[in-house]
Amino acid sequence: MIENQHASDINAVHYEESSNSPSDSESNSDADSGSSGEPSESLMDRVMSQSHRADLLKQAREASSSPGVYLMKDGASAVIYVGKAKNLSNRLSQYFQSGPHDVARTELMVGRVNRFDVILTETEAEALILESTLIKKYKPKFNIRLKDDKTYPYLKIRIDEPFPRIEWTRKVVRDSARYFGPFPSAWSAREVLGLLNETFRLRDCSDNTFRHRSRPCILYQMGKCTAPCVGLIQASNYSDDIQKVMEVLEGKTESLTSQIRQAMEDAASREEFELAGVYRDQIRNLQLVTETQGVVEAGSQRDRDVVALARNGVDCHGTVLRIRGGKLVAVQHYLLQNTDLEQSNAALLSEFVSQYYGNLGENLGEDGTSPKELLLPEASVDLDWVERSMGVAVRVAENSVDEQLLNVARANAKYALEQGAKKVEGHGLEALEEIQSKLHLDRIPQRIECYDISNTQGEESVASRVVFIEGAPDKSLYRRYKIRTVEGANDFASMKEVLGRRFATRNDREMEELPDLVVVDGGKGQLAQAVAILEELQIQGVSVVGLAKARTESDFRSKEVKSSFERIFIPNRKNSIPLLPHSHAYKLLTHIRDEAHRFAITYHRQLRQKKSLRTEG
Repeated sequence: MIENQHASDINAVHYEESSNSPSDSESNSDADSGSSGEPSESLMDRVMSQSHRADLLKQAREASSSPGVYLMKDGASAVIYVGKAKNLSNRLSQYFQSGPHDVARTELMVGRVNRFDVILTETEAEALILESTLIKKYKPKFNIRLKDDKTYPYLKIRIDEPFPRIEWTRKVVRDSARYFGPFPSAWSAREVLGLLNETFRLRDCSDNTFRHRSRPCILYQMGKCTAPCVGLIQASNYSDDIQKVMEVLEGKTESLTSQIRQAMEDAASREEFELAGVYRDQIRNLQLVTETQGVVEAGSQRDRDVVALARNGVDCHGTVLRIRGGKLVAVQHYLLQNTDLEQSNAALLSEFVSQYYGNLGENLGEDGTSPKELLLPEASVDLDWVERSMGVAVRVAENSVDEQLLNVARANAKYALEQGAKKVEGHGLEALEEIQSKLHLDRIPQRIECYDISNTQGEESVASRVVFIEGAPDKSLYRRYKIRTVEGANDFASMKEVLGRRFATRNDREMEELPDLVVVDGGKGQLAQAVAILEELQIQGVSVVGLAKARTESDFRSKEVKSSFERIFIPNRKNSIPLLPHSHAYKLLTHIRDEAHRFAITYHRQLRQKKSLRTEG
């Protein structure tokens, strides 16, 4: 029932055979650095072909526009570069635009990319932190280390003390303290620390100063501290304040944010705009606290898996977030086959978990560790065996951190399901290889264009172009034409005009995207026109065929009516090539022909309706 999709990869949403210089600063890498560290003379040998890069560009444009992390992989599936983006599609598209990058190292990296993977996150802060985690894990050759070579900052509260303070630290250890973070920068961590101290009036002095004070300091006189050092607040009340601080750091900021927003509005109404700006910054810092909790659980040292499903009809996709030591280290994706519409989400979830953890030895990952805890979107009594036999605690979301982790898992599962649906829409490599063999083409027809003419007794004559990339329709490349130079019903001349307009007025982008195969709807006459116009325009490397519908052959003396197969006409060959029904080539070529016909008919009907309305008016 479960088909493993790239279980060993950091993310199952990958793009096979995927690759001007990105200008934004979203990535923490040296792919844009001037020093390549590689022999310059090998650069051009490693740069991929323009068609390969065009394929990667198309896949990048189809990627999610959500924030997240991307992993560039070479032909051996090794991670050679890790980057982050607030918009994955825009960021990846910058890499694979045509033309060399200004920086040689970036071009060298792009030239080695065979495919790329993506991991979706909820916020930019999560992407930033996850990028750092993955760079440390994979050590990609085209990434640099953080400039200060330090870990991200955290906030620490030693809850075993009666009057703890909030401490700023870069080191997370296994002790009784609670850690919150990491934060995207030291500045943001210190800003949050100051905000919480001021809001809840916590002590900010060192332990030594706290133990030796005999009277309140100036912060108490300023109303910024409750003076626990001299017993002016009871331990229970101070503990309540600490509990509120931890709730805020766990992401429960609604109440505090509401209070600060009200203070900001009051200050603005008094025209104290500088103070209102301070409150505005405090709200932003509180949001930073919430944003960073989705990917890393600071100080928890938890080894747990987070599971989510995404469904669309009978299609279902399962995603597992692998969290080790409180950090997200991998994302695994699985396709669930043979599902039933009547099955509940709980039943599918139970089946998925049973099969996944029934083969736990195969799913341990690179570090060989198993989870101690399993976080699910909903409870299932069928999973009691997981706790009994494996010692893994099964639970549902109990706080905002749990819910954020589940949201990340759901988002990645949904995205993987959508990407899988796009692949299913195509006819696959087998159909393309069969067409190559059947038509004696020099290469696999990755880009196929089909043209069709439509008119009613020569009126409102139009044409259509549809494009299939790697066996799947790409509707963004569909075009429709209104015939300008041909009078009456002359399909031959109309085809000549359309192909002339397509190939004679190419812009730079289209010149790089010449089709591997042109299919015209018709027989020898339409094919001859297509061949003539391509020869006239000196278009090289484009194969042309004519696809004629099956014809009926009957004899009035016979009771049997015979019908021929769909026929393909190729240049310089007298007889047509029959297409056998149910073959992969038949399904793909008739699909693209029928799609071109549908697109042309739709446009033709629109023009007829407009003409009819004008006449009636």
